[in-house]
Amino acid sequence: MTRSVSRTAPGKVNLYFAVGPLRADGYHEVASLYAATDILERVTVSAGEQPGITQSMSVAPGSPVDQQVVAGAFDPALVPLDESNLAYRGAAAVLGEKDLSTTDIAVNLHIEKAVPVAGGMGGGSADAAAAMKAMNAYLVEAGLATSELPLERLLELAAPLGADVPFALLGGLAVGAGVGEKLTPMEIPEGVEPLRFGFVPSTSGLSTPAVFRELDDGRAAGRYPAPDAALEVPRDLIEALTTEAPLANRLPKIAALLRNDLAAPAVTLLPELELTLGSEAAKPQVAASFVSGSGPTVIKILF
Repeated sequence: MTRSVSRTAPGKVNLYFAVGPLRADGYHEVASLYAATDILERVTVSAGEQPGITQSMSVAPGSPVDQQVVAGAFDPALVPLDESNLAYRGAAAVLGEKDLSTTDIAVNLHIEKAVPVAGGMGGGSADAAAAMKAMNAYLVEAGLATSELPLERLLELAAPLGADVPFALLGGLAVGAGVGEKLTPMEIPEGVEPLRFGFVPSTSGLSTPAVFRELDDGRAAGRYPAPDAALEVPRDLIEALTTEAPLANRLPKIAALLRNDLAAPAVTLLPELELTLGSEAAKPQVAASFVSGSGPTVIKILF
């Protein structure tokens, strides 16, 4: 019987994030352009010593999360290793689809964190996605299931867990509609030079619901522009990211088309972000600096 299976899932950046008005159900329609980063969350499913799912966690050495720990901005001991953890919920969703419950297995989920915490880069969503993939493979290798769930079914199970979980399963480059979970992958032809990202983790975190509330309140008060009548990722941005022209020639257009409706509310809630954005953008090796999602991690696109 297999003793452990590891899988990874990437953190994300939103190169475009237009937010519609608040819906009656408390959510917002969005037009998002997701891009996967090379910062990965890793989840390992191992045979456990007691029935159920136990959890453990470590920090990837040298990762942005490691930087947060060193700066005193993140305490790993505060991560809830219980049923509220997205990795647990992702693994449990796969179990349920296979007509298994947590009493039918004895496993440990080990989460190796690398993506900035509370940074707008989908670290928790990546944990869920990696746990789903790892549990999916573990059940087969341990003889508890005869076949793995297909990606299409995993994506369906991922959507209720969070808007960013389906993209963490998919990776690459994709347009997100709905609340971000309705994905259309964008093909990147072989030979296209990808963007290179740099990351400036914040010493503070931001609550995604709080940033959305600030956006809604600010729009009502006229502090931020009203939502677009139609939500759509610009075709020009997608073409600039997927064409085979030299990256240096494409970067000015890409930088000009970046958008994040949550950036201004994030700066309102964490004013020091504005200084970080400006200082990073002024560096000669940086083509653009921006806030991803609800922030506060600052993303740099590098020349």
